[in-house]
Amino acid sequence: MKIDLHCHTKKVKKGDASTRNVTSDKFFQKVVEAEVKIIAITNHNQFDYVQYKEFKKITEGYCDIWPGVELDIIGKIDQVGNGKRGHLIVIANPKNVELFNDRVQKLIKDEDVNTFQVSVKKVYEMLGECDCIYIPHFHKEPKLSDEDIQELGELLQDSSRLFKETSDYRSLGVFSNFDYSVIIGSDVQDWNKYETSRFADIRLPIQTFEQFCLLAKKDTQIIDTLLNQKRKKEILVSPYKRVSFKLPFYEDINIIFGQKGTGKTEILESLKKYYAENGIPVESYKGSEKDADFSKMLKIDDIIATPEKLQLDSMKQQFIEIYDWKEELPTSFEKYISWMETKDNNKNKGRMKITECVHIEEEVRNRKLELDYKYLKEFVESTFKKIDIEKYLDKEDSETLTLILGKLCKNINNAKLQKWNSDKSIKLTNWSIDKIKAIADKCSDTISKPSSVGFYDFAMERFKLFENVEEICSAFSASDRIEKEYLGNIEEKGDIYIQTRYRMLTKESRTNEFKCGITILKNCKLAIDEIRNSLLKENISEEISKFQEFYEEGIKDIGVFIGVSKEIALENGEIYKPSNGERGILLMQRLLDSESDVYILDEPELGMGNSYITSNILPRLTDLAKRRKTVIIATHNANIAVGTLPYISILRTHENGVYKTYIGNPFYDELKNIEDERDTKNWTQESMHTLEGGKSAFYDRKDIYESGKQSD
Repeated sequence: MKIDLHCHTKKVKKGDASTRNVTSDKFFQKVVEAEVKIIAITNHNQFDYVQYKEFKKITEGYCDIWPGVELDIIGKIDQVGNGKRGHLIVIANPKNVELFNDRVQKLIKDEDVNTFQVSVKKVYEMLGECDCIYIPHFHKEPKLSDEDIQELGELLQDSSRLFKETSDYRSLGVFSNFDYSVIIGSDVQDWNKYETSRFADIRLPIQTFEQFCLLAKKDTQIIDTLLNQKRKKEILVSPYKRVSFKLPFYEDINIIFGQKGTGKTEILESLKKYYAENGIPVESYKGSEKDADFSKMLKIDDIIATPEKLQLDSMKQQFIEIYDWKEELPTSFEKYISWMETKDNNKNKGRMKITECVHIEEEVRNRKLELDYKYLKEFVESTFKKIDIEKYLDKEDSETLTLILGKLCKNINNAKLQKWNSDKSIKLTNWSIDKIKAIADKCSDTISKPSSVGFYDFAMERFKLFENVEEICSAFSASDRIEKEYLGNIEEKGDIYIQTRYRMLTKESRTNEFKCGITILKNCKLAIDEIRNSLLKENISEEISKFQEFYEEGIKDIGVFIGVSKEIALENGEIYKPSNGERGILLMQRLLDSESDVYILDEPELGMGNSYITSNILPRLTDLAKRRKTVIIATHNANIAVGTLPYISILRTHENGVYKTYIGNPFYDELKNIEDERDTKNWTQESMHTLEGGKSAFYDRKDIYESGKQSD
């Protein structure tokens, strides 16, 4: 949960920005947008009790408002008579707001807020009874001197009430294991941009000022209470065969760390098995296998390249017609000579004028009519039935639409039937003519006049072949289709995508784009081109026979010529080959963006820099925790193990042949042996000792291990 313990609501001093002024309505709007749950109003040298009550009333039920003030402190006088100036924030228990208001007014009196200064001791004497916490500027100008901070610490009866504010982004979550705690506030300059400010983030969901103070003090009871607000599950895990025990896992971040070879990966594997067997959605990532996982992500084995991807028909009919095509030769002159030589052999036959009839010309094939009927039928019987049109149209319109579609279907079908009847009538008539002639010839020892010169049929068959070949060849010119799927973002490169490309066979095509060999496809395409080139040649039957061989080998539609490839690309479509580390980054982003109940990560830090982990991975993990997702991480990285502020830390050790498992968390700063509660370890010390980076890395995390002075 986000808290803001340094928030300005008014322009008070001359140096303050006028954009610090905020109305109650805008205050509430911006607080909601920022998702802040606790705010301390800390204006310079002033506490506006009326505004405090107004803001507290409008935000009631959403967040808690605490009374505070930011005071100008004059430090101790040095040897030359100067005192260093610094800022000190004082926040009171809201239960004592009336007392706090009274004491602040008496402290400041009628002095000019621009020049007002007060000593640390005077502040404590006036406000100490209000049950306050104190936050001096530290590593942030104007900062309190070390001497003044030390004096304040000596005045306080409870050192856990003293925090230090820095200008760097730090999460609160776990308070200091040493002398001081670090916190950060918005110090808002412009309320129009309040939601973009940086806030402290408490992992345990406190609700009151008292809980905050007890957590800072590491009160065991309050920590237990807050921890128990998160659901946890005891799960049987196994680091090795024949060794198993139960461990608790929260709907939050859970860290497993320890020496190499202590079974951390095996524990994660047993957890994955448990969740899978219980039907719980789980996503997993293993840093050591990122290359294999990345390659698997780019596999195309399960992708079917259908012609529809390129807005094409399958052209199965065209392939069949080319395969079945046979030459229709024109009638030879010998048949006309035989007819003339024998026509007077039988006078009775001469009276049968039908023997001199010729064929009726067949109508040109109307493929468009066939396609119209096919597409409409597919739409009405499949797609249209899936639409619940009554949700979008009233009964009358719905019935009208259905009626019109039915009428369209019927009319196209009637046209198709008329064309079929006409074609069949002509074929039957021509067949009858040929039969009668054959019978007459047999009975009269004559040759009838040929029914057709044959050139029309010859030409029409060539035209049909040309039509089929041209349709197939035009499909080879279909434009590529590219489908982009967002993968992640790489600094300086921008958004990265998985780019799936569907394209017809080209000179640039690669073997792995096709499920059948690219060579046979190239040869088949060449055979189709040769048919087109031979349409006016005598040897066309030879080219048809070559195509028939490919057809019999399985090339029976245009779909087999569509290749599929997957590549990584930038926003502009440029192909990009990520480095080993970038692959891990992209896989992690993809996993953390996916929707699941459980996320299991095994050494996710491999190949990633600490700066990237801190700025990109940690916020994503924290967001998952806020959504009550279970995140389980085995890591050697201090940024992850500490920066995530885990609800539970699981330490695996191996010493003198004995394996031990300790559980605990940074809230208690303690780890207990699951088999012997008397055997305990210090969470801080074990973390610094075991995790990568060592002690120096931990001192960089000042919100967790801030001691005020780093020791060697």
